[in-house]
Amino acid sequence: MISRRHLLAAGGLTALVAAGCSPADEPAPSPDPAVTVGLTYIPNVQFCAFYLGLKEGLFEDVDVTIRHHGEQEDLFGALARDQEQLVYASSDEAVVAGQELVTVATSYQRYPVEVLFLGQAGDLSELRGKTLGIPGRFGSSYYAALAAMESAGLTEDDLTLQEIGYTQVSAMATGKVDAIMGFTNNELVQLEMMGVEVSKVPISEEPMLVGPGLITTPDRADEPAVAAVVAGLLAAERRVVEDPAAAIEATKEHVPALADPAQLEMAQRVLEATIELWRDPSGEVSVDVDPAAMRRMEEFLTGAGIVSG
Repeated sequence: MISRRHLLAAGGLTALVAAGCSPADEPAPSPDPAVTVGLTYIPNVQFCAFYLGLKEGLFEDVDVTIRHHGEQEDLFGALARDQEQLVYASSDEAVVAGQELVTVATSYQRYPVEVLFLGQAGDLSELRGKTLGIPGRFGSSYYAALAAMESAGLTEDDLTLQEIGYTQVSAMATGKVDAIMGFTNNELVQLEMMGVEVSKVPISEEPMLVGPGLITTPDRADEPAVAAVVAGLLAAERRVVEDPAAAIEATKEHVPALADPAQLEMAQRVLEATIELWRDPSGEVSVDVDPAAMRRMEEFLTGAGIVSG
């Protein structure tokens, strides 16, 4: 049987011959635009949507390359130099960077940093008189601590804000602090796997900060290639939810340590927690940007003196 596809192909060839052209003269299709996406951390299962999306060809009409940043690298330096066209980073840190940057997709629909109390806790007011551990006076954990204090009507006179570097898990497990600012898909998972009793409390009822998503420059925000990456990220996240095992397998190609059973279990739990952060209030996976939340974040960071204007 001759298929319709073969008929169309033959018809196209006839048209070329009739016009005095050979198939070799037919213009080659334009290549897909190339976009480099910066991932602001070492390879990790939290980036599995990119790993699986690339492996299964879910980024359509765009040639995507991912690039993991070095430990000391400026989050948005490569973006400013046009070595990257998009960065997967936290929107609060993009605002604080002091550059003109635009969030075109919000991957984490719920802010990932919460107050983790040692033992039982009901609300943020229980921070009064406690020691709250933070890595330092920078980054999302610090901004979240300020937001939590504002939500509870507290100031630094009411508690001890202790800089402990990136030792939140050990500081909490050994009782050196009463609470930490921790990621629900990182420190919380580690503490739970260690058997430490932990209570988590969100930093606010309404979103005051916006977490990880795709960041770019204003001149690129409306480019079709950027829109294609956003669409691909959404498709990849949905695919991860559909088949977490495939996401883990794709991650193994970037994180060989997952051959270790303990590391694999950790990655599986981190993935479960990350998927929950992708869900909007209705429970659907989304990458939509909430303009109201963005405005609240900018107002809060300005009011807290983190940014000016």
